[in-house]
Amino acid sequence: AFPGDLVVTTTSGFDHVDLDAAAARGVTVARVPLARRDAVVEWSVGAMIALMRRFPALDRAAAEGRWARDALPALEPRTLAGSRVLVIGLGVIGSKMATTLASLGADVLGTDPAGVPEGVQPVSLAEGLAEADAVTVHCELTPSSRGLLHAGALDALAAHAVVVNSARGPILDVAAAVARLRDGRLRGLAVDVFPVEPWPGLAEAAIPGVILAPHAAGYALGLGRRVADGVTGALAAWRAGGPIPWAIRARD
Repeated sequence: AFPGDLVVTTTSGFDHVDLDAAAARGVTVARVPLARRDAVVEWSVGAMIALMRRFPALDRAAAEGRWARDALPALEPRTLAGSRVLVIGLGVIGSKMATTLASLGADVLGTDPAGVPEGVQPVSLAEGLAEADAVTVHCELTPSSRGLLHAGALDALAAHAVVVNSARGPILDVAAAVARLRDGRLRGLAVDVFPVEPWPGLAEAAIPGVILAPHAAGYALGLGRRVADGVTGALAAWRAGGPIPWAIRARD
């Protein structure tokens, strides 16, 4: 029923748009991926560092009045520098994440059907999971990525590994990840997106070593202005008849 020829989603993700239907009707679809990019990267890096360095455990000890310095050897805090981090999805946000991780001294592994940028070691998902000290998810939600980190895939991770998902909820089996952390088969888990939102299992998932956020990673001061800039940029290009920034085409 849409009479126009341009749809702009204010998000980076676009799984909520029927690209095939848009293409069939001659409608261009564009997105605004830069508005939340840096905030998502910062949240993901911050969560990863907190879990790898065991900040939640130390903070909990302090809240209980315990000076936990003697627990440090058992906690085995790890630095990003020298760690192997698997980035799943190396688009706008994932490539920025890879650059940021490399600047902090991490050995960055990457998997993406479209290829990986220079400086990232290309691996298959199975290879990356087997080698990773940390995993961060930044891929699109597609039929092939839905359920990508299922229980069996999570079993390939080392017990000291941490998992961060700030991409799309259905990519990760949250309950399976929480169960592995509860059993000591995972060091940490940070989840910003859920298969169902609001997530009905928040209370059950809020155990030590888990960081949960209400789809908040991309939200930071000035977001409205950044979104407006992206939308007006697309509209200005459309009005001028030029190439529209961040236009999306239907998959083959």
